Amino acid sequence: MAQVHAAFDCKHEVDLDVPIEDDVEIPACVRGLGKCPDCRDEGRLLPVAGVAPQPGGRILADSVMLIPIQG
Repeated sequence: MAQVHAAFDCKHEVDLDVPIEDDVEIPACVRGLGKCPDCRDEGRLLPVAGVAPQPGGRILADSVMLIPIQG
């Protein structure tokens, strides 16, 4: 788990605990796809990080998507 700061399309910025591999670099802020958890007003949401390969073999987190889960 890593804490990721995301700026969502609804203009809110939120810190999220995201399951992410240790070798993925996390910038100061990533793009949050869609609306933040408060604006979505749904039950449980699973944050999933989008990553992009960089030159030199680095992997960079570049986005976070919230997926609703049942239960």
